[in-house]
Amino acid sequence: MRTSLRVVAATVIVVALGAAVSPGWTQEDTRPELRVRLQFARPGGIFDPARWRYTSDWFVYPSLFNWLVRWKPGTGGSQLEPDLAERWAISPDGLTYTFFLRKGVQFHRGFGELTADDVVFSFRRQMADPKMSFYEDLQQVAQVEAVDRYTVRIRLREPNAAFLATVIAYRPGVIVSRRAVDQLGDGFARNPVGTGPFVFERLTAGREVTVAANDRYYRGRPSVRRITFQHIPDEVVAAEALIKGEFQIIWTRGSPEAVAVLRRAPGVKTERVIVYDSLRHIAMNPNFKPTQDVRVRQALSYAINRQQIEAALPGLELPTDLMRSNRLLGGSANVPRYPYNPERAKQLLAAAGYPNGFRVRIMYQTRSPEDILANIVQSAWRAVGIDASLDPAEPTAAFDRRNRFDFDVTVTSVGRPADPDLFFSDLFLSTSKPPGGSNYFGYSGVDSLILAGRREQDPAKRQRIYEQVNKKLMSDLPIIPLSLQVFTAAWRSPVVSVTSGRNNNFWSETIKVGR
Repeated sequence: MRTSLRVVAATVIVVALGAAVSPGWTQEDTRPELRVRLQFARPGGIFDPARWRYTSDWFVYPSLFNWLVRWKPGTGGSQLEPDLAERWAISPDGLTYTFFLRKGVQFHRGFGELTADDVVFSFRRQMADPKMSFYEDLQQVAQVEAVDRYTVRIRLREPNAAFLATVIAYRPGVIVSRRAVDQLGDGFARNPVGTGPFVFERLTAGREVTVAANDRYYRGRPSVRRITFQHIPDEVVAAEALIKGEFQIIWTRGSPEAVAVLRRAPGVKTERVIVYDSLRHIAMNPNFKPTQDVRVRQALSYAINRQQIEAALPGLELPTDLMRSNRLLGGSANVPRYPYNPERAKQLLAAAGYPNGFRVRIMYQTRSPEDILANIVQSAWRAVGIDASLDPAEPTAAFDRRNRFDFDVTVTSVGRPADPDLFFSDLFLSTSKPPGGSNYFGYSGVDSLILAGRREQDPAKRQRIYEQVNKKLMSDLPIIPLSLQVFTAAWRSPVVSVTSGRNNNFWSETIKVGR
């Protein structure tokens, strides 16, 4: 009986929330409604930032939520700007951050004004529960407290030059309504309440997410009335849907045919975006015996002809054999490298005790370009005597399988913009194991260097530390780099322009429409 009452109560809350989706709308509202292609995979359906799991869901998050400080749209995390905090101050020792909140910012659906209590709650709920997605990221925080109704103070355990960019302005730093979380409990993930430019309206399981304009948004009224994010798995189908007017904005990648169709289409504007901090690579299961030997990992890299990536995906992937592009802070090209050399690969395999190769499953997501990359890798490894087979998985299933270590090796990608600490920490810090991080191999060889780079405040000194990190990583090869992500954003009438986000940040509030 108690369980039934709780279910009924939760249902009543959801219905009540749905009744106030679009404050400020009138019947005369002539703003358009848009359909946008959901980022490459179907929605996972978890819209509680503290319980985030799926990249496709994150594509919707910037429409629903805000941060204290955010990445300025269009800068890929390289520039920060005020968001819910109108200003902030950092103590001389780099340990204490004080944020001064904007007054009058309202949560969706009548959940009241944002206050310091909501900010403190948003961080503390993650710091206290190891099951939360960003628990490890927030262990560097010693204390979060409300100084008064509109002032928050955060104290770190030790200085972190990357804290603003990689915690406050990134995934751990999204602010939620305490009252809504308390009221909805686990149901908050399907009925999120934020302060963003759009209000969550509904999720059609496995297909669509719909959000409605928040006309009380503190940055101003959105230019569109409603956005429906829909999953279309096929790149060419997505392109044709845009051309026909069934969609107004899509992102596409990995399909030369789809991009060619978009570029030829009248009335369609396209923008090619190279994401230098999004690395496609091969990750390895720590329990898969052959790849525990560094000589095998080096052989696997020598065996891959990365020029085939360029040939198969012209202009759609940027081949690389570096861990981090030297175009970015923290990148370096002065490192050990493994150019295509199949004979050297065979020598290393023999030296490691595998003169006749070994069997390996290459797990990949059934979407482009991961499928194409997996086929290239399979062919390359077979050419040096390795019995490589393909192991396809639907994108969200692949995500879960990686977190269960249900693979031998996997073609995957990690996009971590802004400060280099975010990239190196997520991929290579020993505490960044799944599901909270992407260090599938359990590598620990650069822990001390990553932490030193985090503590150092001087940019030039930090760069020298990261050069050491790159050399060590390229010697040990805990992952095998393949290419850098490239995507093509496309839009059509009534959309006039939109700021193309990177690393799955879709900035809906930047959409401008024409009459």
